[in-house]
Amino acid sequence: MKEVPEKRMSDELPPTSKTMRYDRQLRLWGDEGQSALEGASVCLLNATTLGCEILKNLVLPGIGEIHIVDDSRVTSLDIQSNFFLTPRDLGGVRCECVAKTISQLNPDTKHAVYNSSVADFIQSHLDELKRFSVFVVSNLHPATYRDLAQIAWDSNIPLVITKIVGMYTEVRVIVRQHCIIDTKPDTPLPDLRLDKPFTELIDFYQNQDFSAFSPTEHAHIPFVLILLKCLDQWKAEHGGEIPKTYQQKTEFKSLIKALRWKPDEENFAEALQNVNKCIVASTLPAQIKQLFDDACCRVTASSGAFWVTAAAVKQFYNVKGVLPVSGMLDDMTADSQSFIALQTLYRNKAASDADIVMKYAQQSLSKFSIPPEYISKEYVAKFSRNARFVQVLRTGPAEGCKSAVKSALETFHDEKDDLSHVVLLFEACAEFVSKHSRWPGDTDATLDADEVELTSLLVGVQQKYSLPDIKPVLYVKDFVRYGGTETPSVAAFTGGIAAHECIKLITGQFIPIDNCLVYSGGSQQTAVYKF
Repeated sequence: MKEVPEKRMSDELPPTSKTMRYDRQLRLWGDEGQSALEGASVCLLNATTLGCEILKNLVLPGIGEIHIVDDSRVTSLDIQSNFFLTPRDLGGVRCECVAKTISQLNPDTKHAVYNSSVADFIQSHLDELKRFSVFVVSNLHPATYRDLAQIAWDSNIPLVITKIVGMYTEVRVIVRQHCIIDTKPDTPLPDLRLDKPFTELIDFYQNQDFSAFSPTEHAHIPFVLILLKCLDQWKAEHGGEIPKTYQQKTEFKSLIKALRWKPDEENFAEALQNVNKCIVASTLPAQIKQLFDDACCRVTASSGAFWVTAAAVKQFYNVKGVLPVSGMLDDMTADSQSFIALQTLYRNKAASDADIVMKYAQQSLSKFSIPPEYISKEYVAKFSRNARFVQVLRTGPAEGCKSAVKSALETFHDEKDDLSHVVLLFEACAEFVSKHSRWPGDTDATLDADEVELTSLLVGVQQKYSLPDIKPVLYVKDFVRYGGTETPSVAAFTGGIAAHECIKLITGQFIPIDNCLVYSGGSQQTAVYKF
């Protein structure tokens, strides 16, 4: 049975109404993420069904402010597909009607509405645009938001573009540079440094006399110490190398089994289970090497906190040959005293490594006469803990370049059931709307003619990107058959996806999609393309 330190009731503060309301999400992104969310301001362009579903999923977790830009009036089609509108809203200002309903979901969220076109909104609020955390576009023609997309790109404000026709949707994240410290990997390998144990760990291990333990004490030796003891023996017999191949690790496990006093000692079973995860070389992850080689990792007077700290971690690695220790130690079979001692040892080492990184960062800042307060100790400690997993996301601009689209789609485009056709059909639909000021298939009388024209426009889009001339008949028929309508269930599903991407961008946690996700509600398939 695992022994862990007892938790006293006095150690926990009584829950507040806020922690009770947001309990589950606080477990995901913590107080820091929640604070970022509550301080964020999101601007939605076009309050369609999909746009409202996105707002719903931002308001419920406590977004600080929502701003809705829409000069449309509520139509009967809106009432049929939009959960946030009622028959009484028919003919009303759409942004005002949806804001009235959505704001009831969370009284802590502030809202503002702008009954104006996107162009007028940009012109009259040009000085205020840079204060938004994220821009969200819902089913608008690219020409409508082109100027805003450029402003967002120049200001490094994330732009989330969403599109929907019937059962098909697209969510595209546009951001020039998004730095992520807390990526929250799904199954991170333990950072125990058994291949290159630090001095304090070696001293702690060498003070343990396995032969002097009682049977109870022997059954509660932390598996970390068991692995270290066996590694000592292995290295002595193999020129200082750790076991690497499957055969070598099988032989290494026999050393562990030989140390057992009883076959049912759980700590030794844990040691055997952790051989493949913990007996690994402390190499530099590929994405961290790429980060270190990035031009931004050369500190200048205009470098942000992320890149100053990244340069400091790079200097740490160049000096030490390893990244800073994370300091995280999972639960294991051990007596309380041994576990706490081992846990404290790893935490102290992590804090010591972070102090060294902080010193390097401050040295960089001093070269440009930047005060040391520019970067907090807490920020550096967080970066150091997550040094193996930090990432930088850079997407292409909203309209992208032809070569990027071609590269993303050409691998799959020959398959007639691939969702790359949906990406191209959305673009063909935009050209159709530019020409006719309506969606293809919006009236029964023009169904056949619209299908022919949309197919022709699709071929033109394929030629634009030098892609094969393939006519996905079923996709074209679907796009025309839906006539630009938004299926509520598909809008709700996609609204959840888009809102989560916004939350990732706002909190700086988890990794956003890179950078275009396509969904088919009919086949229940998704695909991601990078433009």
